[in-house]
Amino acid sequence: MTNWKFEAEYVQSCNCDYGCPCNFNALPTRGNCEALVAWRIRKGNFDGTKLDGVKFAWGVWWPRAIHMGNGTARLYVDPSATSEQRRAIEEITAGRHGGGVFEIFPKTFSKVLPTGNAAIDFHYDGYDSWFTVAGIGEVRSKHIKNPVTGADFSGEILLPGGINFKDAFVTNIARWSLNDGDFDMAWENKAGFATVTTYSNQGPQKSEPASRAKAPSRKPKPKARRRRR
Repeated sequence: MTNWKFEAEYVQSCNCDYGCPCNFNALPTRGNCEALVAWRIRKGNFDGTKLDGVKFAWGVWWPRAIHMGNGTARLYVDPSATSEQRRAIEEITAGRHGGGVFEIFPKTFSKVLPTGNAAIDFHYDGYDSWFTVAGIGEVRSKHIKNPVTGADFSGEILLPGGINFKDAFVTNIARWSLNDGDFDMAWENKAGFATVTTYSNQGPQKSEPASRAKAPSRKPKPKARRRRR
């Protein structure tokens, strides 16, 4: 098993109602599970290969609950990744090197489609995060709205034993879609989550949904010296 670790922004959609009963060992709202999720790695490495800035998405579908298996999956990697970075993400998502969700989900797939090469535009902004997979799909997250007042609802889900994250904003996926070969999905106002999580071989280590990417530090300019006359 290769040692790896990365910190990444994460946005999740699915076809369940808000909060997603699957998080609480219940069956999915509509009997099956389908989703488009994506990560943007802030910093990380896989066996010496730096993963900083790599963007990748997973399209997944199961005919029933995830743990019942027979799922279909396809990985999408942004073309800005090097061949070494692409191979690292393929290795991680194939379940060969631990990692919680990255180890468990592949065991439920009966069909894994070839990796897709698609531009991924990813913006993490808490509840208002979004991403697109060029020509294939998109996920648009918003606040859940109070049905009476229309006010924004703010809430988090805490999962100390979570396989994908420990803490995340609970959001409304205003719309999401994935249309690519075996996948034909389109939903509005469904369950969503947004967070920033550190992953390793041992699975998710910590999650901080309110975490913001640090701006690059700038060295102060040296003060100009006055010439003596």
